[in-house]
Amino acid sequence: MKRAVLLLLLLSTSAAAQVGTWHTYTDMKNVRDFVIGDDGLWAASSGGVFLETDGTYTRFTNVDGLSAIDYMAISRTADGAIIAGASNGMINVREASGDWYEISDIQRATEYPSRGVTSITMHDGLAYIGTEFGVAVFDHVKREFGDTWQKFGSLRAQLPIVGMYFSGQKLWVATHEGVAVGDLNNINLKDPANWTVYTGTGSGDFGEITALSAIGGTPLLATKSKLYRFDGRQWVEFVGALPGGEVVRLREDGDEALLLMNYSLYRVRQDGGVVPIGESVNLPHYPTGTLLTDVRMDSGDIVLASNHGIARYAEGSAWDFRRPDGPNSNFIQAMAVDRNDGMLWVASGTAGGGNGIYRFDGTDWTNYSTDSHPEMKTNAVTDVAAGVNGTMWFATWGEGVLELNPNGVFTAYDHSSVPGFPGIDTDPEFEAVRSVRVDNSGGVWTLHFISPTYLLGYRSPQGAWSFVSNTVIPTPLAVTALTIDQFDQKWVLVDDPVFTGVYLLNDNYTPTVIADDTWTKLRANDANAINADADVTAVAVDLLGDVWIGTDRGLRTVFDPTQPDRVSTTCFNTRCNIEGQYVTSIAIDPVNNKWIGTKEGVFVLSADGSDILAQYDVDNSPLLDNDIQTICIHPQTGVAYIATARGLSSVVTPYVQPVAGFTDLVVSPNPFKPGLDDRVMIDGLVEGAVIKILSVSGNLVAELTSPGGRVGFWDGRTTNGEYAASGVYFVVAASPNGAETATAKLAVVKP
Repeated sequence: MKRAVLLLLLLSTSAAAQVGTWHTYTDMKNVRDFVIGDDGLWAASSGGVFLETDGTYTRFTNVDGLSAIDYMAISRTADGAIIAGASNGMINVREASGDWYEISDIQRATEYPSRGVTSITMHDGLAYIGTEFGVAVFDHVKREFGDTWQKFGSLRAQLPIVGMYFSGQKLWVATHEGVAVGDLNNINLKDPANWTVYTGTGSGDFGEITALSAIGGTPLLATKSKLYRFDGRQWVEFVGALPGGEVVRLREDGDEALLLMNYSLYRVRQDGGVVPIGESVNLPHYPTGTLLTDVRMDSGDIVLASNHGIARYAEGSAWDFRRPDGPNSNFIQAMAVDRNDGMLWVASGTAGGGNGIYRFDGTDWTNYSTDSHPEMKTNAVTDVAAGVNGTMWFATWGEGVLELNPNGVFTAYDHSSVPGFPGIDTDPEFEAVRSVRVDNSGGVWTLHFISPTYLLGYRSPQGAWSFVSNTVIPTPLAVTALTIDQFDQKWVLVDDPVFTGVYLLNDNYTPTVIADDTWTKLRANDANAINADADVTAVAVDLLGDVWIGTDRGLRTVFDPTQPDRVSTTCFNTRCNIEGQYVTSIAIDPVNNKWIGTKEGVFVLSADGSDILAQYDVDNSPLLDNDIQTICIHPQTGVAYIATARGLSSVVTPYVQPVAGFTDLVVSPNPFKPGLDDRVMIDGLVEGAVIKILSVSGNLVAELTSPGGRVGFWDGRTTNGEYAASGVYFVVAASPNGAETATAKLAVVKP
């Protein structure tokens, strides 16, 4: 019952959502810098900027006023403005009124090879912005830059800034190779000679400098293993042996200083004593891989930032890291929708590791990892597929496959529970499963990477496992993807020195009988078939059973999967204009349109592939990146989820799964105001419905064709192209054969 209610909520949310509305879903737990003011804590993270006020989080991304996603530094002006700097050099300023604006000067300064922001420090109303090439001074009131300093004394030009400290009108600037001080009263600090440089004490060089601040008003700097203090004339060693780990940050705290290492926090006293504060975060009860990133004081309280969020110090208690709701990382490998309750499930793993599984209900995220679910055994989850009866299946890199039942219980299948479960050629107990799919009968298929024994695994609906290979198929093979067509044929993508292309298995509906199997080989660079430069990159089956194949030079189609060697390329050369694109993913929406992910954005093709219905990239949409990882279209909501290496974007589309039969039409907005409202949305259509707008006297005002799914639109214009007059109209929808109809009333009010 709970799952059914949740699905109803998802559908209700979709019906109210505006077509074309974009959202960005990013991981904001990796906090790089933060600042505290009267309105709360502002943080710069790898997923944007957030404000935390009394435990409530407000997220800001590229759809909320920002110009980037990956933010490295943040500061606050005396009048309440927020200045945030990104890894690409973009600066965003939020005025006290709440409006954001962008400053792109640094990002556009192509004379500097590296332009990321490293720190922002306020002084006398100006923002001193540390970058990967020097320091830029920004006046947020005038919205303009002043001086830019890229060389300090004898230090090399364009060194990244690791810290700044103001002592009166003296500005101390730290780089990895040395520290420099300049007098702000000097009008020509662009001249390197007007900076005094220190690269060590009288007895030796500092080594690599990692942080700069002060203790009791005296400049203090850190290397990886020592602290140095300025005595007014020179730098002297202050603490000769730091605790284990690397120094991340120094913060002045009255007559003392806070020393942040990557795992632990310490207080540095005037006498050079180093006293620990709280627990080390490399203890077992903290998430694996927790690293500290920043520390500040808030009205006497210590606040700590990490790659797992923000925590406040409570003596005698563990650090309690909290962060805004979101996926567990910005990387997504695969997505699927649960057929039972409409949940979006995400796999995040590769051969290099991963961050587990994410679940999205349309509002909130739930994350699954080995920290919360040790039975998963690994966070390197490489694929996801919806099973029957509400089960979900996950492929892993090294630990076989996982089944998640509707009650939230994981079951692992690997060599320890399934005899003969294949491992890789160098380690039979390392089961690298590249893909998992569910066939038309509910059987589960697994694709095994470089297995010397079996290419495919099969679990019957009754739970029995068997494994498939063939002497004509060389093993082990580096395989990349698997899909299953309407004839239960298995399309296996291979990217291996031995063979690159597609292996197609027709098992004649007898998965456990090897003798009647037929294998077909489609080589990637066969000019008479797939005709790729080198790689086959994606494969999907549409609603008519046609198989669409993505390559490194465009799309190919097999219109009759029983004759797989008949590959069509004509359409894409002459009409679609995407020949030559590197296709990364293919998704089919509920009205059979093709969503093609490429390295240059997303192309939406009509059902037959003949027309480009839409094209999205970073220049014309809030898409986070043009290099698309994977796409998933939610059939019940029409939301297109588009994964990039920078995070997940979504857009509400009209391509919603049609209803089986008419019940009630829902029209909104109602009343409709032509010229002010964009259009009327008509919800509750059957597939291919014809829509007519009639006056109360029965005259035809407009006739429409729906996009093919559950919703259609009317722009308020009559057949003559003029806006309809004020009044009441009937919206009549009919099935293509006219056997079913539905009617709704609509009020039109001309402004």
